[in-house]
Amino acid sequence: MTRGRAALIAVAVVLSAGYGLWQSTGESAAIERRLDALAAEVNEGTTDGRGLEARAEQLGTYFTDDVVIDLGRGAAEIRGRKVVEDMASRLQPRTSAFRLRLTDINVTLAADRESAAVVLTAEFIRRGGGEDSIDAREFSLDMTRAAGAWQISRAKVVEAFR
Repeated sequence: MTRGRAALIAVAVVLSAGYGLWQSTGESAAIERRLDALAAEVNEGTTDGRGLEARAEQLGTYFTDDVVIDLGRGAAEIRGRKVVEDMASRLQPRTSAFRLRLTDINVTLAADRESAAVVLTAEFIRRGGGEDSIDAREFSLDMTRAAGAWQISRAKVVEAFR
């Protein structure tokens, strides 16, 4: 191997490593970590009264005040963080039978680096009964950064077939 070729390979390795490090510490990675934290928060259970309210408020921190969630045909839009929190506090005992896993997260940052479009797959895994069952849905999200934290401002189910 010639010195030139060895130098070129070394530069390529260093650039690849640098790019990998940049990606893991960049805004896309921050958004992915935030979404992973949301899934972890959803998967934690509580059943007592004040615990339900506190968890609902914690879940609310992942959404903007004016969030809009569109679950597709046949479902009314969910509008506002307070509505999301109210729903989370009421539904928590029933949702504890499920586990949420977010996969295939694809982040596209806007030029201002303060907003992003995200496409992901949400897998709802029903626990128990010997064999888990999975219901997977694709979602598109709009996210904005407020006070340093990424929040969901819009979530919409992506309809595969119409």
